[in-house]
Amino acid sequence: MVTERKRCVGKDQWSALIESFLGYLAIECGLSANTQASYRYDLQQFCELTAGVSVERITPEHIDQWQQALLSMSPTSRARKLACLRRFFNFLSKNGQLKANPMAQAVAPKCTRPLPQTLSVNEVEALQKSMSLVSPQGMRNRAMISLMYGCGLRISEVCGLTLQALFLEEDALKIYGKGSKERWVPLGSVAKEHLQYYLVHGRPKLLRPKSGNFVFLTQRGTPISRKTLWCYLKAYGQAVGLGHSVKPHELRHTFATHLLCNGADLRSIQAMLGHSNISTTQIYTHLNPTQLRETYDRYHTRA
Repeated sequence: MVTERKRCVGKDQWSALIESFLGYLAIECGLSANTQASYRYDLQQFCELTAGVSVERITPEHIDQWQQALLSMSPTSRARKLACLRRFFNFLSKNGQLKANPMAQAVAPKCTRPLPQTLSVNEVEALQKSMSLVSPQGMRNRAMISLMYGCGLRISEVCGLTLQALFLEEDALKIYGKGSKERWVPLGSVAKEHLQYYLVHGRPKLLRPKSGNFVFLTQRGTPISRKTLWCYLKAYGQAVGLGHSVKPHELRHTFATHLLCNGADLRSIQAMLGHSNISTTQIYTHLNPTQLRETYDRYHTRA
């Protein structure tokens, strides 16, 4: 009974500290709701693993046990979870709630960033043509996929898009990305055509009194979820015979890759994608060795 009481007290303490930490992430760091949800899940998972041991009693051994429990995951996923834990304990240390930081000696697994998978122009067109425009859902899905490929939007940015963010006369979108960072994204002619067609012929049929200003709606008139969009995209990929499950972020990668292959500079691509650091955008330079070879042969004096 005493052990159970201590465990409950420990979990209550964790819950309070996690909420305090998430408030800090939202207000001071401006992290998105999706990132906060991931952090909450990771910390609750760690709390379960340690059986609710109070924060002050967490030791490097607990961290080692945590890393052992994650060995079945990819190095990238493990590193992300460890980064969450490090940020949490750093927060507690700075606030004077810990005498010793158990994460001080923890070493993150080495990660090699894989090259993003992309689609060809023909594959993107096949995806868009596979959608029936008889139903408002088909019009909606074509418009969403056109925005992910034509504007390089994240899935959360598409699902959260509002009518106020559309500047159709200026051929632009006003996007609030990760950390509520604002950016302007050009709206291409094809994506604009598909979006306008949906707004005129599809959205009014999905609109309900409580739909609000969200652009993309479900049959019930609620904002479409990331999971629903993911499932639609997977089904369309299978329908056109692509050899893998198409993921939403793959369209964003394809957007950036096609821009780079056609001569766009990295800084412009960085701005359109909303990357905080150019190093994140530089991964696309590894995707087209043929173009790099042509550039070398054309410009280098010893080529």
